[in-house]
Amino acid sequence: MAMTWFKESRYAWIGLGSLWIIGVIGGLTRFSMAFFQVQISEDLQISRGFISMAWSTNLLITALCAPLGGWLVDRYGPKRVLLLSAAMSTLGTGVVVLGHHPIVFFIGYGVICGLAGIGTTTNYMLLFQWFRHHRAKAMALLGSASSVGLAVITPIFVSVGWLTWNDAFKASFALGVLVTLPIIWLGIKGPQQENMKKARVDSSIEVKGDATPIGGISSPKKFVHLSIFIVVAIALFTCGLNMGTVEMNLVAIHQLADVSPSMIALSMSILGIMEITGTLAFGYFLDRYNKLIMMSILYGIRIIGFAFLFMHLGVSPILFAIAFGITYLSAVPGGLLIINEFANGKGKQTGFLLLFHQGGGALGALIGGIFFDYFQNYQSLIIVDVIICIFATLGYFVLFTTQRRSLRVQNNKAAVSEVL
Repeated sequence: MAMTWFKESRYAWIGLGSLWIIGVIGGLTRFSMAFFQVQISEDLQISRGFISMAWSTNLLITALCAPLGGWLVDRYGPKRVLLLSAAMSTLGTGVVVLGHHPIVFFIGYGVICGLAGIGTTTNYMLLFQWFRHHRAKAMALLGSASSVGLAVITPIFVSVGWLTWNDAFKASFALGVLVTLPIIWLGIKGPQQENMKKARVDSSIEVKGDATPIGGISSPKKFVHLSIFIVVAIALFTCGLNMGTVEMNLVAIHQLADVSPSMIALSMSILGIMEITGTLAFGYFLDRYNKLIMMSILYGIRIIGFAFLFMHLGVSPILFAIAFGITYLSAVPGGLLIINEFANGKGKQTGFLLLFHQGGGALGALIGGIFFDYFQNYQSLIIVDVIICIFATLGYFVLFTTQRRSLRVQNNKAAVSEVL
């Protein structure tokens, strides 16, 4: 079984390693906004609602750029799009560092870093192109990069008390210039358009020639219809809303519940570790078992996690970190893998689905600040997360049962035809 890893080209793993390093660096900005929300609010003399608006603006622009990025990848190739995206991200963090002012912070992080969203689609398209046998594992490994960054960065900033959010943005800017841009330039090949077309043709042949594609989704001609796109779109929107809640408000939720700083730091580290564990575990199972039932289980686990968070038990930070961390980075790859089996890796469709995901993130970040300003707590936000996770869980489960019913009907017809 171990030899199957060598079915992929050597460059596929080299390219994945390059993207992984970039993802680890990206975890620094994610940590800064999650951990230093209170400090940013005090230093810039702005409300949490303003920070939420900057966060949600970033996600909204990222969402709007996702379909554009998919179109640019289809037209100009992923390397150019990645370079432009990294340049915008680095420029945005540089603007935040140079200007210690609320408007400058909003423009740098909310607007310019948001424009880096044109690269959102690119990583997925590269993995779809590079990998044929281990796509879910590759996406899981790439998804773990940001979590590794979070798990490593959190204890450093917690133990070294003099480091601030401004230092985190400075480090992000420096790493963008010295590491991210060179890695993209040297470590990512710009595939020829002809090779991209060949990969799509091969993918099309693979799907059409197999009545049961990877993950057990049967009879593409009958099962591919609008409902599956709608369910995946709703699920990705749910994932985005969950991520907006967690990345923007989780530390604030714990602080409001009088959780000690050491417990918060521990739970954040556990969240990062469980993200890595969860992505690898779900990547393994998504490559081998029915993707629809796996995604239904994933959102079911999220419901349990948010329930613990809502109750504010003494162990809620740890239990939530475990339950949510396991599922944190697998929802998007799982949904895109389901769609990709029928879309032949087209950038525009992937971009539109990521639009739903980023839109959910923007809404989650925005309503979190609004709910706090109005209710002085985050309980209503957590309830919204639970309800929408229930819809995503039921949506995937209904698709799974519909698929099973379709398979049963086909098998019965085949048995009857053999008898006749």
